[in-house]
Amino acid sequence: MKYIFASIALLLCLLPAEAQRRASLGQRHRPSQAYLKKKDKEKRNPGAPMPFADSQVWLGLKGGLNTTRALPTERYAVFMSTQGEAANAAFQKEYESFGQVNFQFGVVASYNFAQYLSVSFQPTYSNMYFAYRNQYRWFGQGNNNVELNQTHRDQLTYIEAPLLVRFDILRRRFRPYVQGGAFYGRLIGAEKFITTTSADKASGAVNPLENTSPNIGARDLFIRSNWGWMGGLGLSYDVGNVRIGLEGLYRFGQNNITNQRNRYTDDRLTSVGDVPDNLRLRNIECYFTVVFPMKFLEKSGFDKVSP
Repeated sequence: MKYIFASIALLLCLLPAEAQRRASLGQRHRPSQAYLKKKDKEKRNPGAPMPFADSQVWLGLKGGLNTTRALPTERYAVFMSTQGEAANAAFQKEYESFGQVNFQFGVVASYNFAQYLSVSFQPTYSNMYFAYRNQYRWFGQGNNNVELNQTHRDQLTYIEAPLLVRFDILRRRFRPYVQGGAFYGRLIGAEKFITTTSADKASGAVNPLENTSPNIGARDLFIRSNWGWMGGLGLSYDVGNVRIGLEGLYRFGQNNITNQRNRYTDDRLTSVGDVPDNLRLRNIECYFTVVFPMKFLEKSGFDKVSP
């Protein structure tokens, strides 16, 4: 009996020491906070929002080229044929399809709120250009006819505010991505250039005559707003803490940009047989971006936060 009580007493004395030893072993083998944070980040849903500390804000610049096509939704003309509606098709304008290339530049502000998702606001100064042709003919007896060919070139300048959502297909140094969103533009300038070639055989002329008009201020021919949808592809590459990218976008204008109240009010156009159609714009854009991170890790090195 004496030995039993002695054994119990010894066991009670050894239990605290064993508990302390096990706690010490557990402390040594417990994963670090950085490791746990990393594993948690790997398991997180790619589309789920991240804590603000893990997100990233980017600011930078963009610049590039665009080409525009004017899409007529309703046609108008000064002249009417006496041969019926079918003959009136001869007075319809012929529009160029994505003709002259123009330029644009702006600012990029992006917020990386999820591992694969970010939202971007890109205020842009944009020049757009489109062109169309008119052709009129008057026939008389014999060779007495008159032919008139006109080329109209319109240049529009907008301040635009695109808002895009971007999805990174891969999260590597090279990052292909898709993006889409909406834009709103405010017209700040518009000019029209007219080149006329005429052949008046009724008066005895043989060779055609070409006349180029001076620039015509055309701002009143267009409404102030232009909005629509846009989408495209891109590829970015990380160079140290800087991210460079190349993007291509297609834009679908959704509203008629022609000022219908002023369609017939400009005598400079009606006198040469032209009035604007109702138009929507289609654009192809390609531009280069350079963005810089605004958040960095709290460590001796100067490394950006990488979501």
